[in-house]
Amino acid sequence: MDSISQQLPSIFNVAAYFLEKNLVPGRSEKIAFYYQDETYTYSQVNRFVRCTARLLSELGLERENRLAILLPDTPEFVFAFWGTIWLGAVPVPINTACTLDDIQYILNDSRAKVLLTTQAWQEKLTPIQSEFLDHILLTDGETSFLSLITQQDEQFPCAETSRDETAFWLYTSGSTGRPKGAIHLHQNMVICAGNYGKATLGLHSNDITYSVAKMPFAYGLGNTLYMPMAVGAAAILSDANNAFDIITDIHRYQPTILFGIPSIYANILAVHDIAPLDTSSLRLCVSAAEQLPKTIWNKWRETYNQDICEGIGTTEFLHIFLSNRLGECKPGSSGFPVPGYDIQIIDENGLPCPPGEIGDLQVSGESLMLGYWNRLQETRNVIYGNAMRTGDKYLCDTDGYFWFRGRKDDLFKVNGQWVSPLEIEEILHQHPQVLEAAVISESNQGEQLNQVIAYVSLKPGQEPSPELEESIRKFTKQRLPHFKAPKIIRFLEKLPRTSTGKIHRKSLEINQQLVAKTI
Repeated sequence: MDSISQQLPSIFNVAAYFLEKNLVPGRSEKIAFYYQDETYTYSQVNRFVRCTARLLSELGLERENRLAILLPDTPEFVFAFWGTIWLGAVPVPINTACTLDDIQYILNDSRAKVLLTTQAWQEKLTPIQSEFLDHILLTDGETSFLSLITQQDEQFPCAETSRDETAFWLYTSGSTGRPKGAIHLHQNMVICAGNYGKATLGLHSNDITYSVAKMPFAYGLGNTLYMPMAVGAAAILSDANNAFDIITDIHRYQPTILFGIPSIYANILAVHDIAPLDTSSLRLCVSAAEQLPKTIWNKWRETYNQDICEGIGTTEFLHIFLSNRLGECKPGSSGFPVPGYDIQIIDENGLPCPPGEIGDLQVSGESLMLGYWNRLQETRNVIYGNAMRTGDKYLCDTDGYFWFRGRKDDLFKVNGQWVSPLEIEEILHQHPQVLEAAVISESNQGEQLNQVIAYVSLKPGQEPSPELEESIRKFTKQRLPHFKAPKIIRFLEKLPRTSTGKIHRKSLEINQQLVAKTI
């Protein structure tokens, strides 16, 4: 059987593909998006997208030019993303959780000619340091983006692009340096929707998806934008980012699928006594972005009688390529390969590791990016033919399940033995007063030996104290080999995170260096 990409015609516009397949009788007037008190049907979305393409064309945006989108998850984001692709130009979503410095960098690096944002963001960025930017469109104010596109003629044909042509860029979170622009093709969203959305999750037209991850994040883009559209389902557009607002949204919109991240599952559990979540509408809970502690998985199962199907993907592959399935979940694992992906654990010589041995994760699949924009050497360092080495350390068990053991740079040695922070963090999560934990190492100044440092945030109502610090230390010593138990516990109100919600370990290391300098 031909691969998904080979089944697509050579002349192929992915915006037209997802929009026009939902203009058939029975679907065109079906709700595609919920946003606050508003709803948008597939026919309305189609009209707004075409009008957006015409507006951008009149502004001088040409094929292959870039348009930056700096917005929360809103209808304007949807219209601009698809409208730009419809025109044959390239949308570049920017995560609103990025630093101002990184946003300025992305605007310059992408050479975006048009920026769509809000008045508040425009003021924060003033002056915008980009020699390429010709126009700034605002979603609020007297001449809002919506008011401009409603004045346009919707009769605007889509560009005759190629399935192998650049469709959009997504920037990485930049946790180890400047964000990198991953270039994705018109075919890639179709591949992910087929392999993961349909074949793995079983998405169908009656589903309503709710994603904690936002659309500039590869995980969120699939959850909210193209995967629901691939089957004629609906998605909820929301900027909620704390447990209480997310719970309110779920109760209000009654989604069938919750695409979460580990910290949100932990926070929802932490407020259960004062704000219990009604999960009756949910048929599926999914987690990605970083490792979900087994403790949280078990507590969610015990509290809500729901499994969490954990998976892993990357910006470079656009979405998830390893996933657990309902009825086949192994808590703490990343599951097994999604259809369409070949996944191996390899040693330093590029040879397959036997089951149970830790090695480097290598993934092959059709949704692999074309490369990083203007980062040839970094592209060469990770892509080998049609495969990519992700930088993650994994092992595969005898049942074919894959187990994350940390990023290549996260592992460290104590007493000459390799230590994975995840093992220690799993124990810390079991302490009744701990909400989240992150572990790093630090060289003992006098002896030049690594020691384990744990950063901890506490559950609501708990306060740091020397007694609690000692309680946590004793708790870990009883459950871990002595050399793995944290020597130092540091309390933080919140753990630092990247723009995509992952724990920012580099930030903790810098913090630790600053602490050391002050001692």
